[in-house]
Amino acid sequence: MSPEQAVFLVGGRGTRLGALTDAVPKPLLEVGGRPFLDILIERAAARGAREVLLLCGYLADQFRDRYHGRVIGGARVACVAEPAPLGTGGALVAARDHLHPSFVLANGDSLFDCDAGALAELPAGPGCLGRIALRPLADTGRSGVVELEGTRITRFAQRGEAGRPGLINGGVYVLERRIVERVGALPCSLEADIFPALAAEGCLHGMVFDGFFIDIGVPEDLARAQTLVPVFHSAGQAQEASP
Repeated sequence: MSPEQAVFLVGGRGTRLGALTDAVPKPLLEVGGRPFLDILIERAAARGAREVLLLCGYLADQFRDRYHGRVIGGARVACVAEPAPLGTGGALVAARDHLHPSFVLANGDSLFDCDAGALAELPAGPGCLGRIALRPLADTGRSGVVELEGTRITRFAQRGEAGRPGLINGGVYVLERRIVERVGALPCSLEADIFPALAAEGCLHGMVFDGFFIDIGVPEDLARAQTLVPVFHSAGQAQEASP
């Protein structure tokens, strides 16, 4: 069963998109004629989320105006803004009082078709602080690589060997609220500062999914998303509506 709270990281500046994010935050850029974040929230609600929490930063008022207090697909949406750019770990610290004991965390600028319920049920010991949805990649030469033994994540490498396949972080997590206690000096990055240390301690587990993935963080991928995401999302809605 998937945790009832879905948390989205939506505070980034989106500098790689240039002028496109001067006045509109990246997750609110239109994909297929509507804000990309609308699609992410609808998918989270369809998968069982009853509360959606948006961790805002850049242009936070736009998220509040559009989402705060709304109910979308049965999920109530709330926004929490960090006082300054604090990194992904710092965003969780700022939202600590709003987090459920266990929650799904995802990036607000990418869509990964993975089963958060299955990820949450991945067997792990009481010391486990997080479970990460992993993606297989044919060529890891330009990506950070995740090393897995069974279901336990043992190491995060800066990048793989050109032309070699491997596993990478899919940007979707099931985390325990206790992970916030591991955040030290701010700003702090979950990906760079917290996860590698937890992996070394045996506190992180992972599951591999090969579902649809797209990230809208660069202009080329944002352009691809205009056709790919609406088709994928419509197919998913039809499947969920079928008896």
